[in-house]
Amino acid sequence: MSSRIPLTALSNTRDLGGLKTKDGHYVRTRKLIKSGMLYGAPEEDLRVLRDEYQVKLIVDLRTRKERKMMPNPRIKGVSEIWNPLFMEDIHGLGVFQPDERDILENRLKSLFILSHRSDENTEEAVRQIREMVQSPDLDPERYMKRLYQKFINNQIIQKQVKQFFNLLMNNRDGAILWHCAAGKDRSGMCAALLLYALGVSKEDIIDNYMSTAESSQDAVEYLLAKMFPGSDEESQGYRSLARKFFDLKPCYIESFFDAIERDYVSIDNYLQKALEIHVDNLVRLRTLYLS
Repeated sequence: MSSRIPLTALSNTRDLGGLKTKDGHYVRTRKLIKSGMLYGAPEEDLRVLRDEYQVKLIVDLRTRKERKMMPNPRIKGVSEIWNPLFMEDIHGLGVFQPDERDILENRLKSLFILSHRSDENTEEAVRQIREMVQSPDLDPERYMKRLYQKFINNQIIQKQVKQFFNLLMNNRDGAILWHCAAGKDRSGMCAALLLYALGVSKEDIIDNYMSTAESSQDAVEYLLAKMFPGSDEESQGYRSLARKFFDLKPCYIESFFDAIERDYVSIDNYLQKALEIHVDNLVRLRTLYLS
């Protein structure tokens, strides 16, 4: 299981080092770091990442709108590359159908709140999310599985994930940190594909994915209390429903792997055919990041 980096404000920043591969190697420590957004991080947290963990490159997986609302701090000596997985166009998040875009945009707003509780737009965002959760046709678990499966065949997302791997393969110095809003979904799926490419078992990848839940539980409960503050049965029911949007569930990442195996026969085939990560690329990744 990856270890949470003990920072004062960034509660979901994790070093993937120490995970064991199926052939007995280990992921190197202080080389691969998965995180939630860095907006609002105190100087001490940034110093730890830069000086103690030797972060040299930050890869931002968020949308343009997210970056504008909550820009990353500048860290001296650290480069940053914007590599959004969900591309925005004039119609919104173009990867998704209109009804799915509405849900995703509201979910992204909620992740702003989870990651930075003093957001000045909190009340309006909470109102919109509350309305979404109260919709009679909403099935959070089904939607989240579909969100994860969107990664598989969309060419826009495939292109961005290939770029993510290219950045990893071209790294020659220090650690790479990649992040989305809360460090769970976009960052988590990229981490899952990377760990599989490095030779970590699917079971250990799922365990590692679920470890993120421990870091975000307090923030999730904070958001749910703002959305549905009552103690009555109806409020408790809505909190339970909304929790499915923000908790991590094994079935989400399992559905991600299941969709890959359904459409590409195997995850290895997906890495090679869809992401163009061939044997020489795997050798390079393992040389860089395994001991």
